[in-house]
Amino acid sequence: MKRLEVEVVVFTVRQGRLEALLVRGPGNAWALPGRPASGTLPLAEQARSALAEAAGVRDVELEQLYSFDRDEGEGVAVAHMALIAAEPHPLAPGPEVVEVRWCDLDDLPGLPPQQADALEYGHQRLRAKSAYAPIAFQLMPEAFTMRELRHAYEAVLGVDLDPRNFRRDVLAASVVEPAGSARSEGPGRPAQLYRSVGGEFSVVAQERRIARAISSGEGNGRSGPDGGEG
Repeated sequence: MKRLEVEVVVFTVRQGRLEALLVRGPGNAWALPGRPASGTLPLAEQARSALAEAAGVRDVELEQLYSFDRDEGEGVAVAHMALIAAEPHPLAPGPEVVEVRWCDLDDLPGLPPQQADALEYGHQRLRAKSAYAPIAFQLMPEAFTMRELRHAYEAVLGVDLDPRNFRRDVLAASVVEPAGSARSEGPGRPAQLYRSVGGEFSVVAQERRIARAISSGEGNGRSGPDGGEG
């Protein structure tokens, strides 16, 4: 029987940069939060528990990504993805973790190649989903400015968005409402704060095409949650 593990790919946006949560064990061994699977609990619960134990991050929603071969086919790692706002989730290294850190995707420490592959696949999935669902709201704090929301989408998609068009599209979709307060973002009038109210929102067609192109390489020999091709 193959060895079974759970891994968690966690993304956030801080200061307009897309970052991933990584943990460092003894020495300089960086990795995704995870652990061997055991018992009869659902894998999502085991992944959620592994994230809490390794990094102190609790009460998050997980989406199962894919199953990845490990150890030349001797093991399988079932990867899950979480999208969170960093502020409500202070990091706390677990007993077997030396350090836990948010890492810029453009400046990652060395990861085992197979875990780097899982992280990259999670990034592709995030970009693809952001083109047709309000994914970026999950990366935001409870109250945010329109500029912060736009920067979150720009960080996920890797493209610049026109501020006026973005604001118009978000407001027209009725997926946000005023939070009743404002925040200073520099010289000039304080920026109004908003909060998510759910609903559907898609970025403009150009970004949808970009996301589809990015996601066109899905599969790559990876097996989906049901063991078939994704």
